[in-house]
Amino acid sequence: SASKAITGKYKYDHIDDDLKKLHWLPIRKRIVFKIALLAHKSIIGMAPVYLQDMFKFCHHGHSLKLMVPYTNTKYGGRCFSVIGPKIYNNLPLHIISTINIATFKGALKTYLFNLTDSDLEKLYQ
Repeated sequence: SASKAITGKYKYDHIDDDLKKLHWLPIRKRIVFKIALLAHKSIIGMAPVYLQDMFKFCHHGHSLKLMVPYTNTKYGGRCFSVIGPKIYNNLPLHIISTINIATFKGALKTYLFNLTDSDLEKLYQ
């Protein structure tokens, strides 16, 4: 991987500490980062129209959330129109309330760095 080339590690060396030093997210967290960023861009109107049309808003009490479409298959739950709203709805308010993309990226990356693997799984629910 690129981190091993940068740090001079061998093929079978662990890279977890190196990823933290380089301030790189592990793969699973990077996937969540990309999905949340694309969802955020879609909501604020910076993504293509076909992505913006995938999201519908609904009211839950005093908060505005994204509607998660119902799916009856395992594979339907993996599509962007379903997993995007799930992840976005579970992000803290201080992250999703930002409009500036650079601020959103920084806050989201910091949040994901501090998440444990079990907390990461809760974002999908």
